[in-house]
Amino acid sequence: MKVYHRLRNTLRFRNVMLLLILLLITGSWNHKVSEVRTERTFQIFLGRKKVGYLNIVHTRGSEKSRIQVFSEVEARFIFRYTAVGRETYEYRNDTLIHSDVFRKVNDHISLQQTLVKHPEGYRYSDPESYRILPVSAVRLNMTRLFVQEPSSEEQVFSDRFAKWIPLKRLGKHQYEIELPNGSHNIFTYENGKCTSVVSRGSFYKVRLVPDPSIEPPNAFKKMI
Repeated sequence: MKVYHRLRNTLRFRNVMLLLILLLITGSWNHKVSEVRTERTFQIFLGRKKVGYLNIVHTRGSEKSRIQVFSEVEARFIFRYTAVGRETYEYRNDTLIHSDVFRKVNDHISLQQTLVKHPEGYRYSDPESYRILPVSAVRLNMTRLFVQEPSSEEQVFSDRFAKWIPLKRLGKHQYEIELPNGSHNIFTYENGKCTSVVSRGSFYKVRLVPDPSIEPPNAFKKMI
């Protein structure tokens, strides 16, 4: 009887080991791939004066990735104002599947909108309405320009204006975008990383310069 139990346990152990080996060989053992997280903070200058920060957190997995943007600006245009923002962009296989944008100026919500991948394009919604945007799959949008240099794209998607914007190449590693509100944004790269962003409007010029030594302000941490 003892021999029978010993033989049965041996066979059971062998079957378990064979199953584990089979899972490893076929790749059917679904294990979680560790994510890679990078973070960059840009200082924002209005003229020569530092007026705020923009913090970008990029998390990448095997199929999914996420970009989070936290911003805070305090400046004076006749009146003093403080603007804070929180944006989240989620991708699957490099295609945007969901975005959530929230911005507030002087305790007043100035922008609150979401985009969700839809069979016919994207479902755009804000607190007052929603509609389907019949646009192709978004792989490059404005926010992604902060974490990677464009390759062969000729247009970039603006979540803020919910439309495609032409991407103009000014020279080697430099690109210009003219938004519907008339502002011009110039992105410059080095070794694939964004090294500066210049935004020009009718009455202002703003520069964003990366600074790895800057810690995100408390407002960022509260919004995470």
